[in-house]
Amino acid sequence: MRSLFDFLSNTERLFRLNPHLEIEAWQRIPDQAGARVYRLSALNETNGCRSEVSIRAEPLGETSGYILHYDGGLKRSTELRIAPAVGGSLLTITDHYHPVSSDSDQRLHEVDRSLISWAGAIRRHLKGQVRFGGFPGYLWWTEGFMLGMTPRQRRIVRMITWVSVLEFVVFVLVALIFWAESLSS
Repeated sequence: MRSLFDFLSNTERLFRLNPHLEIEAWQRIPDQAGARVYRLSALNETNGCRSEVSIRAEPLGETSGYILHYDGGLKRSTELRIAPAVGGSLLTITDHYHPVSSDSDQRLHEVDRSLISWAGAIRRHLKGQVRFGGFPGYLWWTEGFMLGMTPRQRRIVRMITWVSVLEFVVFVLVALIFWAESLSS
């Protein structure tokens, strides 16, 4: 639980892991109470909304998680709660919204539909850290290089990387076939 709590303490990395949030600006703002406060300017690809909000990260106890409070928009807060589970920890992410008076409220288009994708991206990132974190350059690639890009750019880089790996495998297979043919003649 402690390692997951420490992982969640990097709020910028959490938001950059969202595969549908195109971050234009991220800035830490000094706060008099000692809380961690950030200024985020971003475009959410799932609903097309551009937002500029301040985020205050508040811990939920020693290692229970965090709650992220937003100062603007329909979304009031995001709660990241950690619970013990068999073989590890369970992370539950819940968005809380301001009340809406009717179905015709113009703010309904602000509802963030990327929560499930975001949770999946966090899970994949943590599993990748456990599985490949010991390899040299892996953390630099995943957290330094890839998270510095927009989600669209990350998807393109992943596609180019996999195509390059596939091309190399095909090249090696063709070279092996050519080598085996030259040995048999």
